[in-house]
Amino acid sequence: MSELVWDETDPVHVKALAALRRELVGWISTVDRAGAPRSVPVWFFWEDGEVVIITRPDTAKVKHLRAGSAAQFHLNAGGPFGDDVVILSGDAELREGGTAAWMAPRREAYEVKYREAIADYGMPLDDIVESFSALILLRPTKLLAW
Repeated sequence: MSELVWDETDPVHVKALAALRRELVGWISTVDRAGAPRSVPVWFFWEDGEVVIITRPDTAKVKHLRAGSAAQFHLNAGGPFGDDVVILSGDAELREGGTAAWMAPRREAYEVKYREAIADYGMPLDDIVESFSALILLRPTKLLAW
């Protein structure tokens, strides 16, 4: 599939990009071998046109991706009536054991974004990186937004 080309003159794209940079929680959806969908909330980092998710390697989403599941990512609907929508479909790559190397040059930015969430979670970032050692990179090929 071809990479999604963002049009920074399109108000829908501009609003979607702002939400991807701002929001703390998104949802990743995968499917199991029987075709049953599963959506779970995740912390994510938007970088260079990719959704980056760190996760524990023993999760269902990792198992599904290992088995070749398609993936979709969306944000909670915003706006006063749930009318700010961002849904990304694309190619997901799983890198097991890749979190520490990915995090090293981004640590400060990640800590700024998730400072309060990390404190609330009750685990230092170093421990999070060790426990959430699988990395999911979702490269969007399609945007559905309004």
